[in-house]
Amino acid sequence: MKALIIVDMLKDFVYDWGALKINGAKEIIPYIQDLKTQFKQEKLPIIYLADSHDTFDKEFEIWPKHCVEGTVGAEVVDELKPDKEDIIIKKKTYSGFFKTDLEETLKKLNVNEVYIVGVATNICVHYTASDAVLRGYKVVIPWKGTKGITEEDEIYMKKHFENVLKITII
Repeated sequence: MKALIIVDMLKDFVYDWGALKINGAKEIIPYIQDLKTQFKQEKLPIIYLADSHDTFDKEFEIWPKHCVEGTVGAEVVDELKPDKEDIIIKKKTYSGFFKTDLEETLKKLNVNEVYIVGVATNICVHYTASDAVLRGYKVVIPWKGTKGITEEDEIYMKKHFENVLKITII
């Protein structure tokens, strides 16, 4: 079974006022909305991965303070609000698998193929996709549904996904 994983489409990454805004992230919302609709029509699971940091998270030594748990910036963007049957998994670092119940959730749902969209292509999408491949999942990345920090990051990641991780890019 397939599942759609929406990575970090959170206000701090997408909206102009966000603490760690990724340029162009807003533009991928309509594509992700369409994918979500497709998955819903096929009665396939939708899983949101959401950065959720403590106030003094060690990650803030690398990046500006962002997506602090309980703040507006840590919320999913209004345009992609989860439905009641959608699954939200909070994460503390780049990979959606690291110290979360993502793998257990996928196993419970009998998922063996994941479609991964969101931000940032070269960070959280990358590490989540890599960990999915290493765990034996078939991974598909709908390219119009991702956005990297820079165009150079996106070019590199596309090659890396295809050539190193053997991920299907559509």
